[in-house]
Amino acid sequence: MRHRTIPDDIAGAPRLLIVVADGVRPDVLADEMDRGRTPALAQLRAMGGLHTVTASFPSVTGPAYVPFVMGRHPAHAGLPGLRWFDRSGRIPWALGQARSYVGIDIWHTDGDVHPALPTLFDLATPSLAGLMLLGRGATHGRIGRGFSWMLRAMRVHFRGDVHGWRTMERSAIDAFLTRFATVRPRLAMLGVVTPDKFSHAYGSDAEIVREGIRDVDSAVARAQAIAATQGDLERLRIWVVGDHGHAPVDAHEDLQQWLESRGLRVRAHPRLLRRRPDVALMVSGNAMAHVYCEPSERRRQWWPSLATRWESLRDALLTRPAIDLVSVALDAQTVHVMHPTRGSALVSCSEASHDARWRYAPLDGDPLQLGGTLTDLSADDAWEATATCPYPDALVQLTSLVTAERSGDLVLSAAPGWDLRARYEPVRHVSTHGALLRAQMEVPLLLDAPPERPPQRTTDVVPSALAVLGVDAGATAWDGRRFF
Repeated sequence: MRHRTIPDDIAGAPRLLIVVADGVRPDVLADEMDRGRTPALAQLRAMGGLHTVTASFPSVTGPAYVPFVMGRHPAHAGLPGLRWFDRSGRIPWALGQARSYVGIDIWHTDGDVHPALPTLFDLATPSLAGLMLLGRGATHGRIGRGFSWMLRAMRVHFRGDVHGWRTMERSAIDAFLTRFATVRPRLAMLGVVTPDKFSHAYGSDAEIVREGIRDVDSAVARAQAIAATQGDLERLRIWVVGDHGHAPVDAHEDLQQWLESRGLRVRAHPRLLRRRPDVALMVSGNAMAHVYCEPSERRRQWWPSLATRWESLRDALLTRPAIDLVSVALDAQTVHVMHPTRGSALVSCSEASHDARWRYAPLDGDPLQLGGTLTDLSADDAWEATATCPYPDALVQLTSLVTAERSGDLVLSAAPGWDLRARYEPVRHVSTHGALLRAQMEVPLLLDAPPERPPQRTTDVVPSALAVLGVDAGATAWDGRRFF
């Protein structure tokens, strides 16, 4: 094995490997460690601890990678969903002005996020990405993003061949670890998506999902063995983070068909060539959706200017058993959130900054079940205020997503047991994610050293990683706070 010389300016400095356990539930991961079936991960837990933190809404692969790659909520960086509609018409190579990172559009993720916002790969160099949905700035390349690999990935995905996906992903992990040994990066990030694929098909605590978790354990153990051979084990830090949770689903709403039954012309994947659409429907996960009203308009409109024509659609959505929450943006700081039986409330945030403050003001009920009016909440306070309600971190997540430039005019979160896409999936889902519900929003964060404060969100990973690596990001503002 050839060992590349580490640059003098980082020789002896800490290195960090972050492994993304895609779709892994915190309780299932803990159970695997308790059973002694993931010894490398259990060793990390003994050294630092396993924490449960909140992902970002929408809780779906792709956008949910933004927090631990860019330290920001997805919509702040330009990725409001796994699928989204471009009102501006400016994004390149977009069939029907729409994106779907399930297929070939995955090549556009790096370009779709805001170009002025740095990634962790940009800041902590030399860097390496493997099987990452976002990898802009990785100085030593991106394993699993080449043309031939992408063709294989799309073939097994659209055939619904989840076992073929695991075979293909294991070969990509081999290639990643080979390059990890050769270039000895300061920062490396590896995504392992197999647990998510298996969860959709078999349920998130199925034995085959647990086998996928053991792929994560194997990757960690092999990275440690490489570092030990190179004399780097003492300075190699390893963290494992999830991107979204999972929850059982047995009812699938055909939201596209329902909208069409109301006489609306709908543009939605895969039917993107529908001319003169009345609405664009973009489902993510599949337990959340953006509905873009009047998609011919090139600029975002706030709800008061849309209400005359679209209020009846909003109210009709609230009668659907599949819908749990409907949210609209009244302006750039204020969200009106509604529940079918628990009424509505206003969620507002002051100008985005480290001094931002959140407010929850019930109007005719308590849709988020927070017990009444809450005012002058910091980001930490807002997280704590929702710690026991069904919608973790809802105040921060709603204002971050619903008011974003690229978000829909109606943002829908599915009810427990439901998702919002009954057709076109290669595998019929028995477990889902994407909604602003606890089981779908909570993810594991496994650390190799005790944090100085309890981690709260996946956005906390980037500032914490930079602190551990000794990287000064200057005046960059993050949506998260460091726990080291």
